[in-house]
Amino acid sequence: MQVENSDGHQGERKVIEINSFPGIAIGHAQHPEVATGTTVVLLEKPCTTAFEARGGWPGTYDASSVDPGRAFYKKEVIFLTGGDVYGFDAATGIRRYLVEKGRVRAGFGETPGIVGTNIYDLEVAKGFENVSYEQLGYLACLNAKNGAPEMGSVGAGVGATVGKLRGMRYCFKGGFGFYAFKLGSALFCAAVVTNALGNIVDPESGKVIAGTRRSADPKDGFVELREIAAEYLERRGESGVSSAFRSTTIGVVVTNVSLSHEAMYKVAQMAHDGLARVIRPVHMMADGDTIFAVSTSQLELSSEHYSLVDVVGEMCAEAVERAVIRAVKSAKSVAGIPALSESAYQ
Repeated sequence: MQVENSDGHQGERKVIEINSFPGIAIGHAQHPEVATGTTVVLLEKPCTTAFEARGGWPGTYDASSVDPGRAFYKKEVIFLTGGDVYGFDAATGIRRYLVEKGRVRAGFGETPGIVGTNIYDLEVAKGFENVSYEQLGYLACLNAKNGAPEMGSVGAGVGATVGKLRGMRYCFKGGFGFYAFKLGSALFCAAVVTNALGNIVDPESGKVIAGTRRSADPKDGFVELREIAAEYLERRGESGVSSAFRSTTIGVVVTNVSLSHEAMYKVAQMAHDGLARVIRPVHMMADGDTIFAVSTSQLELSSEHYSLVDVVGEMCAEAVERAVIRAVKSAKSVAGIPALSESAYQ
């Protein structure tokens, strides 16, 4: 993307980080005693929404309503939740919030536009059966604000973990991350719950910074799948996948660039590239990696060329990449699982 400088010459637009994204609000809620929670991305108005699931074990709520060819693809809330399938009860609380705020009128043929996706955090969230995800969904909406959201062990990220190639015993803490920036007049952001089966890799050094530990002591470093392939093949349950392997990194990318529903599907696909740059391995059979892509349509450009879709998709991928790294760097230890923020593990 080019812009004319004051001297009349063409120059590169600069990427500038921003703390808030106009038209959206992000809110968290978590159970005070059980390591699980819900995060919502509340949209100011119904927005064009698409999604892409690349993991082998995805969990989604009403995602088929934004499939290509659907008419009801403009949504008001995208939620990310812990609790596996139990977490989808959060949608009931979100609907209650929307009705109370007059966003929809119950019984008048108006349907709240809500989609969501979940992570498997039940290995950490002991006592999840006592959690009201409906209430968490409602509280997350009440807590939603425009501005930089809290990151780390909050909302749907409170029970998130990474590096489970050897099961939960040697895992590391994941969490929720957010990153937003502008490129000229175009805005991009990503809100990601990092709960990967694989390791988290620093994109600059190429080194693992959070993942499957070599031993109980994180100071001993991390192992790659190629080193423990035989061990990995032996750990499976009746379904072919041990519960200790079930993971999923989920997120939402948002741009203000107005694009068609079809184009936003390509953006959702390209946004997964951000996961591939910082999670190794990614999109595994026990992952449910899912990303929703939203356009607030606040920036109308002259036409929708392939090149525009390419730029928006790549910028969203970059936002995802940075959000994943922020998630693990901001996370705090939960249930004895070590976190990168603890100085002993730096």
